[in-house]
Amino acid sequence: MTVQNSRHDLWIIVAGYLAAMHVGKLSPIIPILQKELDLSLTQAGLALSLVQAAGMLFALALGVFSERFGLKKCFLLGLCILGSASICGVFINDIYCLFALRFLEGIGFLLVTLTAPAILKRICDPQSLNVKMGLWGSYMGLGVGLAMLSIPILLQFFTWQIIWLILGSLCLVIAAVVAKILTVPHHHANPSNTHSFFDTLKLTLTHPPIVALAIIFTCYTSQWLTVVGFLPSIYLSHHIDLKIAGVLTAFVSIANILGTLASGWLLHHGITPKRLLRIGFVTMMLMSWIMFFLTDLLPFNIQYLSVILFSAVGGLIPTTVFAISLHYAPKADAIAASVGLVLQVSAFGQFLLPPLSAMLVSHTHNWSNIAWVTTVLSIVGSMLVWRLFKAYPFQKA
Repeated sequence: MTVQNSRHDLWIIVAGYLAAMHVGKLSPIIPILQKELDLSLTQAGLALSLVQAAGMLFALALGVFSERFGLKKCFLLGLCILGSASICGVFINDIYCLFALRFLEGIGFLLVTLTAPAILKRICDPQSLNVKMGLWGSYMGLGVGLAMLSIPILLQFFTWQIIWLILGSLCLVIAAVVAKILTVPHHHANPSNTHSFFDTLKLTLTHPPIVALAIIFTCYTSQWLTVVGFLPSIYLSHHIDLKIAGVLTAFVSIANILGTLASGWLLHHGITPKRLLRIGFVTMMLMSWIMFFLTDLLPFNIQYLSVILFSAVGGLIPTTVFAISLHYAPKADAIAASVGLVLQVSAFGQFLLPPLSAMLVSHTHNWSNIAWVTTVLSIVGSMLVWRLFKAYPFQKA
């Protein structure tokens, strides 16, 4: 590792933020697309989650492949696919075109997010790795938040197609910068310890700590995306202006950064991953009940504070999962594969939960039922945390 590379890690983190903006860019314009493309609420939920379909299908395989093809090459390919698909959004004229481009964006997003932790592991100073993983762990909250905060404002001056064109172009610009300045050191593996593609695939799939972390992460991401993704629609149903709803939702998403950064700092200073994960899940469960079930009993500012805490304290979970995934990977050159499995299972949850939640709300005509969904996921996540650390105690390197 060179000193220059240790500074260039910020470009990897910025690219993650931008990739997450492409996940969040759809939510503020769902009400517009419902009118332009005649989308139902369930179809809107499917469009919201379709970006995760690529991860649901290919994350593990691409994680194994990226270690062999080259982490940097796959990272750059992801940015180029993401940028190109977003630019093609200018030509969306029906629901099927929207679905196809969201799927392509999902492939680009996947390549960026599964290679980035492995790249950071190779180029960061080990003493600062937890802190940098804290910055990386905030990619989803900050990226989605920036999209939700900026897009309603930009819609006053531009069409949504122009906004997608700008976001796509930024991906291509960052890809060009990273291609020019970043060198990723190769992992020097012992030849006797190398595995074939399918050996690595099997090794990762049958490695219990990584499987557990994948399900734990899914319990977090699927409920976070569902709540944050539908907040603008929830606020609109309460007769809050679209621009105000977008700003309120953006701050909820950005609040997630507080937890992700705090988690990196707390891990660096010796707080156990087990404690951080437990605090995250318990807080998300309690805050979702305050937000959804006490709507008629509490003033709006208290409800809004509860969803801010839901996102902020929940942010302890992603950084912790990514950081200890590096530790629990079955071998040194299977980090991308391990992250791939975590992302693949997570993508499956994120793909299914928003449309299923939308169907539940459409059937019951009551947004408060989302609290039952978040409660089940938080309980399952907490139980798996207990099982993981009982069977595989975490030993800090």
